[in-house]
Parts: sequence; structure tokens; C-alpha cells
Amino acid sequence: MDKIIDKIWRFFSSVKLAIVLILIIIATAIIGTVVQQGLPDELYMKHYGMTVFHIMNAFDLFDMYHSWWFELLLMMFIVNVIVCTWERLPAIFKMFSNPKLKLPVEQLHAFKEKDTIPYTGSRETLIKNLQQKLKEIYKNPIRDDSKEGDFLYLEKGRIARFGPYVTHISLIIIFIGVLVGSFFGFDSYLNLVPGESSNIVRTVRGNNKIVLPFSIKCNTFNVEFYNSGIPKAYKSDLSILSDGTLVARKVIDVNKPLKYKGITIYQASYGQAGASDFTLSLTDAQTRENDISLNLNQMYHVGDDTSIAVLDYAQNYQGFGPTVLLGVYKGTKLINTGIYLQKYPDFHGAERVDGYKIRFIKADESFYTGLQVAKDPGVPYVATGAIVLILGLIMSFFSYRRRIWIFIPDDASNHTFVIAGVADRNKYSFEMEFEKIVQEIKKGVNI
Repeated sequence: MDKIIDKIWRFFSSVKLAIVLILIIIATAIIGTVVQQGLPDELYMKHYGMTVFHIMNAFDLFDMYHSWWFELLLMMFIVNVIVCTWERLPAIFKMFSNPKLKLPVEQLHAFKEKDTIPYTGSRETLIKNLQQKLKEIYKNPIRDDSKEGDFLYLEKGRIARFGPYVTHISLIIIFIGVLVGSFFGFDSYLNLVPGESSNIVRTVRGNNKIVLPFSIKCNTFNVEFYNSGIPKAYKSDLSILSDGTLVARKVIDVNKPLKYKGITIYQASYGQAGASDFTLSLTDAQTRENDISLNLNQMYHVGDDTSIAVLDYAQNYQGFGPTVLLGVYKGTKLINTGIYLQKYPDFHGAERVDGYKIRFIKADESFYTGLQVAKDPGVPYVATGAIVLILGLIMSFFSYRRRIWIFIPDDASNHTFVIAGVADRNKYSFEMEFEKIVQEIKKGVNI
């Protein structure tokens, strides 16, 4: 049993495993960017064809971030990072709490940044002067003695050693947030016409029903168009009702969602719910014009035995704009049909019904608002992880560990002391920093 646990531990403590998992997650993210996520199945079938759709759907490529295999990847990565950190962090804590205050003199002379400085006077006076000067120009040194002499130790940027581990912790928090959102969140849609309310939404993938703890009511919906017919803006006036009581209200658009109890309601789309009222213009032979208003399929008598009715409506018929299909009746029998274009009123200009020239003026269209209703309880974790990630990156890239030793030998006849230092990285900056310290010591210490 111990051997099995040891093998599992060594498997998850592997840095190679971390690299492989990172590459797979990156590849997955690229696929998730190329293949648009969360669309209805019909759109995927139309775009990829039935065969490719079934293959991709079997691997959950249309909803990858909620798939079992993506969640497994994240969990494996979390365990991998925790085990790697657990194995390596104790050594960092030991280094942090027990720095090497003294080194062999031969090792000091082996450093690139070193200098041997002569002095006059007593050793104790020199040490006190060095301590005072270093406290002024750098930081307060730690004094330690050895058989050969005294050491003064200085260190800066020791916290930088924890930068990578803070970054590791941030990734763990972020991925936990992604898993929390995947397990306990949802992404759904809801279509409402003005005046309608509902507390039931359906998931984008799978069309599963979700009952909300409140109802969403669309008070009004407005859409504006450019002259070309392209939508300019659309907004929904929404109310949140809890047990029939209004608890929140907001006008939302694409960039201004409504948030309530951890659920966010976005303005996602709109659609035509139909046209219920149509205005037609009838001009008789004496050019007298009369505007009439009809509902869909409502009969209007233009003669003793002749009637007309709007049978159908298209918002943009074959690119020609709003169009109605008009039926002509004799009694109750349909004898003729014709299309009438709002933007091109003379398209049927020569046709008359019982002496009347007919023009299509406008349609009072109604639209439904398309809402995206989403819940992601993992967002606070992801946000926290992002802040911790920035902190880890600052610690790793904008700070670095550098150490300086000053050795004053006990030999009374040797009136020199050695200063040497080393940096974990950023050698050029440390070289200038070390040279400045040496110059300040030479100027400020009685030597």
C-alpha cells in the first residue's frame, strides 16, 4: 500500500507532469476560442454537418469548460501544484528562517563581487562604524562570530524566493474558482415579450430547465435601427419580482447587465415576436386617400362583395424591407394575393382593387428580448486568484534576493576586511549596487 501511495505521490510531484498539463490546458483554451461555445445544437449541425457534429459533441467540444475531462484536467493540475509546492516549500522556509550568516573565506574570495579594504584603528571600532554606516546606506547588518573572526551579514529581497509559490497558490485559487463555477453555476437563456414574466430559464446546452428563486419581468423593450436596417441599440426595462414583490428594477443593454443575488442578467439578443397592426393607404379614382388599420387576417370591405386582408408579414422580404402579403376576397373566397413593399410603394402601382390603389404604410412590430441568465459562484475565487497572481509576479520579477558578507579577521596584524556579495539574478543591477556600497563604506568608515 505504501508503495502505491509513494508512486502516486511521485507522479503528482513531477514538474514534467505540470508542463504537460499546462500545454494541454493551453491547447484546450485555443480550441475553445476557435470553436464558439454554448450555441444551440442546430447551429453546430448547420455549420459542421451531422457527422462532424456528433464526433465533436461526443467529446463535449461545444461546451468544453463544463466537460468532465476539462474538469479532470484542472483537478489534476491543482493536485500537481499542491504536491510540488508541499515538497519544495519547507526548504524555502528553512532558508528564510536560517540564513547563512557566515561562509568560508575561500568562498568569499571566489565571488565575482568582492573587495578587500584596509583599515586603521581597532577591530571593535571598525565593526561599530561598519554597523552604523550600513544601517544608514543599506540595512542593519546581523553580526556573527567564528574562530577566524567576525561576520556582518546583510540580505535584501529574501521574500522574492516566495514569488513562484505565491504564483502557484494563485493558480490553485483560480482553477478552484473555475471548478466551483462549473459545478455550481449555469449559463442559460430566456426570451420575454413586453409584459411577460418568468422564473424558468433553460441552459444553452442541453436545454435543461432551471427554476430561479425569483421572477424576471420585461416591462418594455426598445430596439433602434440604422437606415440600412441594421440594429443600432436594444434595451430592456426589467423588474425582479420575489413572491410578487418588486425587489429590483433596471434598464439593461449589451454592456449594462442586471445583477441580483449572484445571478447576472445580460441583454444578449432580440427577435421578432410578430406584427399585430398594419396601416394601409387606399386611394380611389378621384385620388382621395384613406388610411386604414388592420390586424393580421382582419377583413376590410372595399366594395359590396370585395374585401382585403393582410395574410402575412416579413420584416425584410428578400432584402426589400418590410412587406405584407395581401389577400383579395370575393365574399369569403380568396381570389388573388399580392405583395406590397413599404419602401417601394409603386411596385404594384398599376394594380387596383375595386378601383383602389393600395399602399403599405407601416407595421407596428413587436419584439421579444433575448436574455442571458448566468450564475458563476466561482468569480470571487478567480478575482482573488488574479490579485494573488499579480502579487506573485511582482515578487518574482520586480524583486530579487541579494546577500552581502563582510568578514573582519581576528588577526591583529592583518588590518584588512573582506566584503563580498552575490545575487540570485539581475547580476548587472547588483554589480552597481555592490560598487556603491563599497564606495560608501570607504568614504564613511575610518580606515
